[in-house]
Amino acid sequence: MTTQPNGGRGDVMLELAERADERGQFFFYVRIHEDLGPEARGERYQDALDAALNAADVGDVTGGGSQLGEGDSVEYCGIDVVVDDRDAGLALIQATMRDLKCPRNTVIEEYLPEYVEHSVWDSAG
Repeated sequence: MTTQPNGGRGDVMLELAERADERGQFFFYVRIHEDLGPEARGERYQDALDAALNAADVGDVTGGGSQLGEGDSVEYCGIDVVVDDRDAGLALIQATMRDLKCPRNTVIEEYLPEYVEHSVWDSAG
């Protein structure tokens, strides 16, 4: 288990998770350690992940963002996902991100009932 991100991003993500929970859904944040801006993130990962979730009728991509690094670099980018079935949604996110050849250190953050980071790659070897 990893400690939940402090302040700022962690608080926002927890709030998104709580809103999803109130609707009987589950929130995940896919953290991708890759220097991608919004358009490139969408083309590379977000659109394909949303299509896979919709095709399986499991959930939707609800947003995304980037954590800026030094200068004009992006430290990591992320995708917000809400699913109706936690286990099916998590498995589909992992499989889709592997198919898209995301970096090996990509994680899926889950905020409720407690903060957990799920590796995209460890479940596949």
